[in-house]
Amino acid sequence: MHVVTIIPARGGSKSIPLKNLREVAGKPLIAWVIEASLQAKSVARTVVSTDHAGIAETARAFGAEVPFMRPEHLAGDEVTLDPVIYHAVETLEQADGVPIDVALTIQPTCPLLSPASIDNAVRELIEGGWDSVLSARNDTHLRWRLIDGQYVPMFEARANRQQLPPEFTETGSCFASHRRVITPNDRLGENIGLVITPDEEAVDIDTELDLRLAEVIIQNNR
Repeated sequence: MHVVTIIPARGGSKSIPLKNLREVAGKPLIAWVIEASLQAKSVARTVVSTDHAGIAETARAFGAEVPFMRPEHLAGDEVTLDPVIYHAVETLEQADGVPIDVALTIQPTCPLLSPASIDNAVRELIEGGWDSVLSARNDTHLRWRLIDGQYVPMFEARANRQQLPPEFTETGSCFASHRRVITPNDRLGENIGLVITPDEEAVDIDTELDLRLAEVIIQNNR
């Protein structure tokens, strides 16, 4: 089983300029997920897809491969990850002649993702017979929705959290997909499973506050 991690890390970032290179607890943000992927037992290669020379240099310094630079037309704000991952997989297979069985999409903005969670995603993908598996957290709460200016409950009756039906929120940190479902317009397929990760691994860096929160958690874990 040839499993390859693709870390999409473009240079543009509106919320935090060059976010992927910002230092978090002593390392560039992208370094944390590179190291987690390299430590995962199921992963054969860890590849970064980027359009930025500085990110490429940093990725290589921490052990990732950067065998190609992402084309400009795949680096814009409106580009989804589907064509980015397809481009990476196609480019690697054409260059090496080695078919990829499973492609992992790992977001560089989730520095608390663990090697164990990566391995769990691959294991669940294979053993569960899914097209893809997404990382998620248990997020069961009393929820409301705004409909036509009115707040409407999304529950039938008020209850303690433990008595509510379980709900899950994607963390976005890790996606494991069979190669056969990856196209320019889709990388998940139709039969999708979830792998539940610890709450702390759901931290996704989008603001300065997220950066500080990640640093606190990492330092406490140490």
